[in-house]
Amino acid sequence: MIPYQPFADHLQSIGVLASPSELHAQASAALCVNQDTPYESWREQMLQEYCVEHPEDDQFNQIMSAVFEYAKEQLQKDNFSYQLLLPQDNTALADRVAVLAEWVSTFLAGLGTAGMIEASLSNAGQEFLQDMTQIARIDQDVEEVSGEELDFMEIIEYVRTGVMVLFAEINAVPVPSNSIN
Repeated sequence: MIPYQPFADHLQSIGVLASPSELHAQASAALCVNQDTPYESWREQMLQEYCVEHPEDDQFNQIMSAVFEYAKEQLQKDNFSYQLLLPQDNTALADRVAVLAEWVSTFLAGLGTAGMIEASLSNAGQEFLQDMTQIARIDQDVEEVSGEELDFMEIIEYVRTGVMVLFAEINAVPVPSNSIN
């Protein structure tokens, strides 16, 4: 897992005005629409979407490639290891909720940018996208109580699982069964 805050600090230090969650969500969306999306195409799209002070900088290219490959590798594994790139658990819950909403909003926008046609999805896929629209608008005024923490974790799990299923549906990848025969 890529540590969120050091990554965010590094992005800022090299002049990238995007958060780790935005980059990860954009990469995940592009790969959901087409698992064969070339890194170079995605990188060019990110340069158009976000302000980057030095787009030819080696550090920038290494970071962008690492985020893209991280998302690609996790989505293509069949062991349900895909994880959202969000702040660690020691970050205030309200901040984590805000970043989750940003991730979801960016993911939805990224699906559109990558050319996804919602009407071509199954009913379950369309319902997931409707739920994601609601999650993007989640109330960020939360308290640090255990019930809300559990609700937050359930939402993350729903988004994480939904993204993997969406990836499998659009790319005609069989969803592995976790049942014991």
